[in-house]
Amino acid sequence: MTTTGRLPRARSTGSPGSSPRRVPVGVLLAVSTVLAVVVLLPDRLGLDRVLPFAVFAALRPDLAVGIGVVALVLLVLRRRWWPLLVPALVVAVVAGALVVPRAVARPAPPPGGTQLTVLELNAFEGHADVRTIADLARAQHADLVVLPESGERMRARLAALLPEYRTWTNVPPGAPDVRGIVVAAAPRAGAVTARPLDGDTRYPWAEVTGGILGPTRLVAVHLVSIVPSWVRYWPGELEGLAQWCAPGGDPTPAMIVGDFNATPDHSAFRTGTAGCTDAATATGESLVPTWHSGFPRWFGAQIDHVLTRPGADATGPRARSTEVIAVPGSDHRALLTRLRLQP
Repeated sequence: MTTTGRLPRARSTGSPGSSPRRVPVGVLLAVSTVLAVVVLLPDRLGLDRVLPFAVFAALRPDLAVGIGVVALVLLVLRRRWWPLLVPALVVAVVAGALVVPRAVARPAPPPGGTQLTVLELNAFEGHADVRTIADLARAQHADLVVLPESGERMRARLAALLPEYRTWTNVPPGAPDVRGIVVAAAPRAGAVTARPLDGDTRYPWAEVTGGILGPTRLVAVHLVSIVPSWVRYWPGELEGLAQWCAPGGDPTPAMIVGDFNATPDHSAFRTGTAGCTDAATATGESLVPTWHSGFPRWFGAQIDHVLTRPGADATGPRARSTEVIAVPGSDHRALLTRLRLQP
């Protein structure tokens, strides 16, 4: 017997080769939201104290712009992808809203008081071009120069080029430059003194007092980097800054200057510096990166800071302007801060 008709097709039973089932929209929305929050807002989840989330927090301004732009472009080109793109775009907008105020300058301090200019630069294990540092200090009339990752070798070279400045380092001769901080004071700074500061930190810090500073204490710091071998110490060192920043603590005004390896997007930074004002934030320059100098100026993180805290009587240092300046030989850029010491 012959057949002239075709056999009916069997219905798909989910065997290999069948078309995959679609993922529910709710699942896509949830996954996209979680991923975006983890990358752009890790500090809100308490994740920014460990790697890689600490790095994500440091780069939040750049990541927010990048993810937001990519999500918006793809949303125009691939509207069917909206369950993945819309949450990422919304979280990017929220993250951007958190950092934009740092680009808006606050009212300038009132006139009067003593002008103070501070130049800070991580000298990259003493490899920063010392002649550029000396020329910059002299040209900008820097009263105080603070150079993390500098030891006796850098101090001696700088002193030879700036004989009118007095110089100190907080590490003994022979110590690696990466461990030390060099401080230099111009003649105008008067009878300032510098000394090593005891504390539970991986790198020693220094304290500068007297002279032009009056009652203000300046603490020169270098906090540990966000790398696997050091990151476990990093939050504690940041929170240790509270001894100078916390309201109700030391009644004298204070400044903290140096390489913090952190930004205001890190929760430990915000906790430790509560009560202090970041000079770059106050002057609208907080989003200009000081690291890495090899990247374009629009990408990176401002991890060098000048923090100020008024005394109990509301007197003390207040920032007037902040400028980020490239210096050959260092992976950081210099931070030039002009302040008024209110009487």
